[in-house]
Formats: sequence, structure tokens, C-alpha cells
Amino acid sequence: MKNNFIIGAIVTLKSHPLLYNKVINGDGKLVPPFMVIKEIFNDDKKKRTHSEELGKEIADKIKYNCVFFDDNRVEFKEVFLYKSSLSLYKKLEEKDKEEKKEVINYLEKYKFGSVVSFKTKNIELSKLKESKRIDKRENLKPKEKEDPIKESELITIQNVVNYSSPNFVLIGIKKNDSKNEFYPNGDIRKVASEILYKVKWFNSNQMKFSEIYLPAECFTDVQPFKTKVPHNLVKKDI
Repeated sequence: MKNNFIIGAIVTLKSHPLLYNKVINGDGKLVPPFMVIKEIFNDDKKKRTHSEELGKEIADKIKYNCVFFDDNRVEFKEVFLYKSSLSLYKKLEEKDKEEKKEVINYLEKYKFGSVVSFKTKNIELSKLKESKRIDKRENLKPKEKEDPIKESELITIQNVVNYSSPNFVLIGIKKNDSKNEFYPNGDIRKVASEILYKVKWFNSNQMKFSEIYLPAECFTDVQPFKTKVPHNLVKKDI
């Protein structure tokens, strides 16, 4: 099976409603997160991918270590998922090229103390949920042949911000000790990022500051939203 995803790609579970519609209908808490691919694993060719009993496919030979931000615990989490379970974010890109650039670009130049964002932040904050409400009221003065009950439909659209992440401060960089791995025959077993960035943020759930190393491809210094004062203000901006 050909590997179509790369380190730093933004993916989500194929069941994500925004793959099929511009808005979410139903409970926003049931929507899966957008994730960034951290590592790629190619299983041995001898791995069984079909059920011995029924002969049906039950696994892929390519799986991904994906990372997302848990806004309830205010920390990053990782999950291993097969390629067949995932869809690339590019299928959702229906907005202008500038916004696409904000999401896809990642932080290539390291600068200690700069403010950075997890690449999925803008996507998670931009999710929209649509709900409908029908009001039924008695028509006190109905005209001839008019229904004595009046119905009115109210459509409400609001943001769904679960899995949104805070801004982070870049405080470290190192080479990844977990390098690419190969099988004895030379086939690639594991693909990993070469450079890791260390970021710090305030964990309001545990009331402490937290730190983590993640691939450089997970972050961007492009602000998801404009602010009166830019996050990484330099002298020429003053």
C-alpha cells in the first residue's frame, strides 16, 4: 500500500462531518479531532491484514502516530491509526489561498522565545455547528383557511471549539533520537521527523506550566487570527 501522508500532514478520522458538509449537525462533542502526523510505520510484509475466518480485511500495513490537543486535559495526546481510517485535511479546503497557507505552512526557522501555534488551531476554532428550532404558536386571529397554529423555523450557527489549543512559547530544539528505521532488506520500517521543538504552555486543568517536544512540522508561527499587536513583534514593526 502506497503511503500518501507525510510527517506534519493534517488528518482526521473519515467519519468527521466536515468532510461531507460545511457545518456540523448534531452534538459537537462527538466530532473527532483534527490531528498532525508525527510518525509513519510500515508493518512487515508478513503481517496478516485479513481475517483467517472470513477472509475480510481487518488491518493496513501502514499506520500513523497522530497527535492532537485535548482541550479538556489541556495536553497533547497521541493515537495510532491505520491509513484507511484517515482523510487528509486538504479535502476541506474551500476557502481562499491565504487561509490555506496559514494552516499548511509550518515553522521552519527556530527562534527561542517566539509564540507559535499548533497547526490545527485555526481549523478547530473555525468549526461551525448548525441547529434548528421550530416554534409553534397559536394564531389568535387566523384568516379564512389559515392554520390556527403558526410555525416558525430558527436556524442558529455557532462555533464549536473543542480540541482547540492555546498559543505556545518556543523554548527548545533538538535532533530527534527516534530516527528512521529500516528492515534488514532495506525497506523503511519507520519515518520520523529530524528536528523536534520544545514548547511551553499553561495547563489550566492541572494549574501548572507544561512542556513537550514535538516535530517541527507540528507548529506554525503564522497567527491564526490577527491581533492589535503581532505575536512576534520585531523592531521594524514598532
